[in-house]
Amino acid sequence: MAGKRILTARVTVNMIAADDIYTADEQLLIPADTVITQDILGALKDHSIFAVRVKVGSDGKTPILAGQETPEGGKDGGENLGAQEEDNSSEMPDLQQTPPENEGRYYENVRETKEFKEFNQAFIESVDHLKDTFNRVVMRNEEINADVVLMDVENVVSKSRNCLNIMDMLQCIHGYDDVTYVHSLNVALLSNMIGKIVFPNISKRDLDVLTLSAVLHDIGKIMVPDDILQKEGTLSISEYNVIKTHVLHGNTILKNMKEIDPQVAEVAMRHHERCDGSGYPGGFTENQISPFAKIVAIADTYDAMTSDRVYRKAICPFDVIHMFEREGLVKYEVEYLLPFLATAVQAYMNTDVYLTTNEVGRVVMINTQEFSRPIVKVGNMYYDLTKERSISIDRIID
Repeated sequence: MAGKRILTARVTVNMIAADDIYTADEQLLIPADTVITQDILGALKDHSIFAVRVKVGSDGKTPILAGQETPEGGKDGGENLGAQEEDNSSEMPDLQQTPPENEGRYYENVRETKEFKEFNQAFIESVDHLKDTFNRVVMRNEEINADVVLMDVENVVSKSRNCLNIMDMLQCIHGYDDVTYVHSLNVALLSNMIGKIVFPNISKRDLDVLTLSAVLHDIGKIMVPDDILQKEGTLSISEYNVIKTHVLHGNTILKNMKEIDPQVAEVAMRHHERCDGSGYPGGFTENQISPFAKIVAIADTYDAMTSDRVYRKAICPFDVIHMFEREGLVKYEVEYLLPFLATAVQAYMNTDVYLTTNEVGRVVMINTQEFSRPIVKVGNMYYDLTKERSISIDRIID
């Protein structure tokens, strides 16, 4: 059966989830095929899940409700959503149509630049070196040469002009299988960027410690069995608990290395802690978490949610930014989060997007009071998504 993405505010009891739904911390909230109950609706709102995919009938838009046959034309109570969202569907382009001539042009142009090609080459080389470094730690019990690791990251940074340029470059990089190593490098680049934004006078030594902490934050995952890390299906509770041990493994590996600053091991242990005490392993609160661990937590979450995983596709960056605007203000350090979001969202200016109306538009202005709901131009029309609450960005065309 087909699935349709709808705003959580439009989900009703007895609709059926078309996909697994995960929280910001990568915990499974409900599996696919779950019938939505009132308690689940509450959980979706509590976890700031902005939109979900629900099963629909053969018309591609009318939700199927539990206990009814596949609806045709919106019968048996399913027509309420169709009436709210699809009144003008005959005038709207279908997602399977031939893409507009300018669709995706922004990122296509970026990928064709010499700048991106040099960045991409440096990125690939850095990922290969990082993989080799992690493997030597496990197989040969070797010390990590911090200077070499930092040199690799700095080489990638040097191929970009500024923070926005790094965001553009990362949006254009796709398709690498070495998820842990790519993620580690991405988090290092994002953390380096956040550090420069929130601490404009940061010393080179402190920036190096932050960057090294970020690139090594998930080193403990090399001690987690591959069959769990690479599992395509839903993790059991016991398997998820094994995943969570990576913070302990990482701390153990790094704290025994004489040439590694102790702050690096602390970040490996605490990057899943949250300011409201909802994280792990210690349930630490704001005053107990180091500044660098708070920065890496933001970069780690943003990259994890906006990247493909074996068990789900990447989440639209505007949905991730919405989650940060809602849930992030209590879970993450606001003084670090808001400057990052203000920078990150600027990277999506002039990008082409699919709207939940099935229209293709272009982001032309950012709303500074609600970063996740910009102004989108569709033809000669402008949608201010802070006012058009029934419309949202479904995905970025990249």
